[in-house]
Amino acid sequence: MSNKIKYGLKNVHYAVVTEVGGVVSYGVPVSVPGAVNLVLNAAGENVKFYADDTIYHEENTNSGYEGTLEMALIPDAFRCDVLGDEVDDNGAIIENKDTKVKNFALMFEFDGDAKKVRHVLYRVFPTRPNLESSTTTNTKEPKTETINISAKPAIDTGDVRARLKQDDTGYSTFFTSVYEKNAPTNAVALDAEHTKASGIDLVITYTTDATTHAIKDVLIDGLSIGGVNVTVDTSAKTVTISDTYLDTYGAGDYVITLIFSVGNAVNVPLEVKTAA
Repeated sequence: MSNKIKYGLKNVHYAVVTEVGGVVSYGVPVSVPGAVNLVLNAAGENVKFYADDTIYHEENTNSGYEGTLEMALIPDAFRCDVLGDEVDDNGAIIENKDTKVKNFALMFEFDGDAKKVRHVLYRVFPTRPNLESSTTTNTKEPKTETINISAKPAIDTGDVRARLKQDDTGYSTFFTSVYEKNAPTNAVALDAEHTKASGIDLVITYTTDATTHAIKDVLIDGLSIGGVNVTVDTSAKTVTISDTYLDTYGAGDYVITLIFSVGNAVNVPLEVKTAA
């Protein structure tokens, strides 16, 4: 059975790209429901060098892709994680002029693809979507939201995209972590929680397929913890964060990010609670 028609778009996910000290890592992929359409046009140019009255050398540069991603509604999580919007104490989503848009990996699959190929673009940069609406008429036509995107080569590897078929290694976990070329998979099984003033350090146990690895950095909500507040045991595959450091955080939800020397980064949801 051949691939002739791409019927639709499904299984769209995004994973925020983090760069720390020149090391690129990817957050845990987040599903984007309601994806409608994806258009990608190849970007680059044809370079010709003339000598001896002829084309002496010719090559095509690969600058990635440019296009649009159309969704039924851009999720609030995407607006906050990628577009940089913030949620205030009242639950309002705030867009600020100093907002910094983040790069993300875009993962997707085409509905009706006979081989069920899954795709990832490694470094995608979005523009802010337009704000549109119209008055109600005697017919109802669903409105969608569209963002312009550009997909560039990854900073560290130069890879633009990857595709996996059903029988390829990594296909079954494709939407669990961003696929990296010949890279191991890192994971954490459980979310984390800490009770303030408990005197108990937080121990996170992780798994990795790597034969040798290191933890390059540990972050909470994007800020490096560092120093004596973190202890890493690569033999036991544990990361310990001191209770005194966690006690400086107010009660609420945070995200711990483990950045590995090889393979994907891992985000661990953290709940900080006050003592009963």
